[in-house]
Amino acid sequence: MAERGRFPVLYWASIILLLLMLAFTGWWWYRSTIGSCDNLLDDPVTRAYVQHQWQEGRIMVLLRNAEQCLEENGRTCGEGLTDKGQADAKILGEGMRGLLSGDFRLYSSRLDRARATARLAFGREPEVVSWLREDCKEDLQQQLQQPRQGNEVMVTHSSCLGVLKGARGEPLIPFKPAGREDYGLAVFLERREGGGQPKVLACAWPEDWAEARHD
Repeated sequence: MAERGRFPVLYWASIILLLLMLAFTGWWWYRSTIGSCDNLLDDPVTRAYVQHQWQEGRIMVLLRNAEQCLEENGRTCGEGLTDKGQADAKILGEGMRGLLSGDFRLYSSRLDRARATARLAFGREPEVVSWLREDCKEDLQQQLQQPRQGNEVMVTHSSCLGVLKGARGEPLIPFKPAGREDYGLAVFLERREGGGQPKVLACAWPEDWAEARHD
C-alpha cells in the first residue's frame, strides 16, 4: 500500500515543478522582450559619464517611491512606507549623495509615500508638483522635454514611469517598472540641450546602493 501511495505524490510534485518552471520561463521571456536598463553601479564607464553630466547640470533622475505600505485592516504604515521602504530610501539617498555631489532640485508627487521617500533619502522636503502624480499621463512627458536647467530628482510612481515614450513611440524606460522589485528604482536620464526627448543612461536599485556601501 505504501508503494502504491507514492505515485500520486510524485505525480503532483512533478506537476508543481513543471508549473514553476513554466512560470519562471514566462517571467524571463517577458523581461527579455521588454528590454533592460544598464546598472549604473556595474559599469564604471557609464558611472563616470553620469558623474560628468551631473557636474554639467544635465541629469534628471526619475525615482519610484520606496516600498509602499498597502492598506491592511483599514490602516496604513507611517508615511505610507514599510520599514523596508524607509530603510531603502535612506540607503539610496546615501548612495546618490556619495556618487553625485552638488545642488539639485527635488520634486515629488503629493502622495505621502513619494514625499517620505524624498525626505528620507535627501533630508529635506521636496517641492510637490502636479505633474508627478499617479495619473500623470502626458504631463510628465512634457516636463521632461522642456529646456530646463540644472540637475533634478523627481520622485514619482510606477504608473508615471510606465507611460513615458521615446522619440519613436517606444517605452522610454526599456522595461515595465511596476513590480515589487522595482520599488526605489532610480532612472538616470540625460537632458537634451535646448529641450527634446531625454536619453536613459542607466538605472540603480536600492540593493545596488546597499552592496556598493560594502565594496
